[in-house]
Amino acid sequence: MAEKNMNEFLMDTNRIGIVESVDTRKIVVSVENEDVLNTLKINDIVILAGSNADEKLIGILTKVTKKRIDIDEMDEEEDQLSSNNCCVINLVGSFYNKFGAGKENKFKRAINTYPEINSAVYQANQSAMQMLMNAISSKATDSKSLEIGHFASNRDVAAILDGNRFFQRHACIVGSTGSGKSYTVAGILEKADQLSHANMIVFDLHGEYNELSYADQIKICDEPGGLHIPLWFFNYEEIHSLFVESSEGTSTNQRAAVINYILQEKKKYIINNMSSVSEEIVTADTPVPFSAKGLIKYLEEQNILENKTGEIYKTGDNKGMEKTKKGQYYDKLTNLITRLRTKMDDKKYGFVFNEADTMKADYLNQFADRIMGNDSYRVKVIDLSEVPSDMLAIVIGIVTRLIYDIQFWMTPAKDEVRHPLVLVCDEAHIYMSNDMSKMKAVEKKSLEIFEKIAKEGRKYGIGLLIVSQRPAELNTTIMSQCNNIVSLKVINDRDKSAVAAMLTDSLVGIVEMLPNLDVGECVVVGDAIMLPSKIILDKPKEKPKSATIDFWDRWYDGKQTVFDIDAATLNLIKQSRG
Repeated sequence: MAEKNMNEFLMDTNRIGIVESVDTRKIVVSVENEDVLNTLKINDIVILAGSNADEKLIGILTKVTKKRIDIDEMDEEEDQLSSNNCCVINLVGSFYNKFGAGKENKFKRAINTYPEINSAVYQANQSAMQMLMNAISSKATDSKSLEIGHFASNRDVAAILDGNRFFQRHACIVGSTGSGKSYTVAGILEKADQLSHANMIVFDLHGEYNELSYADQIKICDEPGGLHIPLWFFNYEEIHSLFVESSEGTSTNQRAAVINYILQEKKKYIINNMSSVSEEIVTADTPVPFSAKGLIKYLEEQNILENKTGEIYKTGDNKGMEKTKKGQYYDKLTNLITRLRTKMDDKKYGFVFNEADTMKADYLNQFADRIMGNDSYRVKVIDLSEVPSDMLAIVIGIVTRLIYDIQFWMTPAKDEVRHPLVLVCDEAHIYMSNDMSKMKAVEKKSLEIFEKIAKEGRKYGIGLLIVSQRPAELNTTIMSQCNNIVSLKVINDRDKSAVAAMLTDSLVGIVEMLPNLDVGECVVVGDAIMLPSKIILDKPKEKPKSATIDFWDRWYDGKQTVFDIDAATLNLIKQSRG
């Protein structure tokens, strides 16, 4: 096929018309024949002349219009109408014919020239499409390719992403509920799992991916096999937001008491257990152990502490007894103690306060190895379905911060790089919201770590794959760093506008097709794909637990449903589904 010229396939039989208008966003084509107009379909691939015979401009048909124009009333033939038929094209790239042994045709996303007015425009026939698709997929047909489906315009050609660009430049998957986001994610996870050294970490808020056999299932909970996040993993800001009420008049004393204990205990641990580390470098944020139970004991003691003055009562009932005065924190920590005690006694927070196996510094190594290591599993699913809602953003922020910090402090030798990993952020709009007015300080801190990864992550081998059904609510700073968009069906106008804001001017017209996509269809735009066209996604072999419940059918037949109130209330009391 490489020896043929694209011109051989551009014949009068597939000529659409001539270029009527050109700007940086779209090309308007006057359609000469109404019979041709009737054959045009949205998303058709079209071909236009480039700067020379071996260059062709490739576009996507985004609009077809038929206008009826009245002829001048002075015309002798009254009541006659004339048609002004046209279509709109968005340019997506350039095709180059290459000749000679060993040379291949090229397709590039760059658009170096624009078509001339009155130049011919052709609809790509089967042969031209095959030549174009061969040029697109010629370098990505081996087992390492990230194949996600097939092009709707030619189902014989695989839709292949550049895995390097897709992950290192961040990506997002958006779509309305039921459009197939979870299937898309599962398909990408399956592809990644086929690579021997892949490393993907999934934040699973609803337990959708907890039955994938190839993934390490990590549940944040206080149950056998569950992963704990002890209080000493929290930095001071996170601890402060959990227990210290800033609006209280005693908040200054509460903060001082907490930080005093944390510093004291961390320095003591360093002295007793880590002789290679100087206690002088320890701060409240240094990730070494201290006991939450010890903290509440210390606070209770400080809350009733009275200091001796060295003076003696000379008269009265206390004659001969030493005088005392109220300590610095006397009766100023009561509310703090109550809040801390309430959370410690609540089983939902057991993954933080159960310290049986987390009081040694090497627990951080164990935690990081479980989350980040890829010796046994290449995909890790962190199940957050039982994490209390008030802790969700904090927990995700802590895990992400630890991952970033560990990657940052890796020290590659010369000619080495950090081993890369990708964070798959499901339901990202919950903890990457663009509305910061209702966020707690700690939630803003959690957001900041994602913003930092979005801006700097690729330097340290961390990529983001953001998944959301509400792109309009996602943080714009983070989304502006996502150079790849996988958009499934999007109906809401605000969400469509949010997707459009992420596209280059020449591709904004693609947004108009999003409401018409079927389940399992998407449009991929960005650095990772050559042709931003509609794609029919492959279904994963192992499906996530995200299938929409068929209300009417289940009301009719009641099949495969569960309604056990006794078991549910018992689980509610136990705070566990086990």
